[in-house]
Amino acid sequence: MRIGAQRLAAELGRDRPPQGVQYCWMEPGEVTSVTAGAASDGNDLARVTYRGVTADAAYLAGYTPTVGHVVVLLIQSTGSVLILDQVIGTP
Repeated sequence: MRIGAQRLAAELGRDRPPQGVQYCWMEPGEVTSVTAGAASDGNDLARVTYRGVTADAAYLAGYTPTVGHVVVLLIQSTGSVLILDQVIGTP
């Protein structure tokens, strides 16, 4: 078990996420576009950018995506992106 923990620590220390295991991480991003009614459930479709990557993102019901918002993203190794909420009050 210790060897696995050391390998995971080494993977996390790299400039990219760990390989070979499903995982998720949080990262800041920016809402770059919102298309009304374009999501598969009929809601607005939000597109976000993080680390130079652009992706469509789901969002929680309590958040209204707005272009220019800085948001917290939950990114899964499977490629799914979820907006958790808007970031406010940053220095």
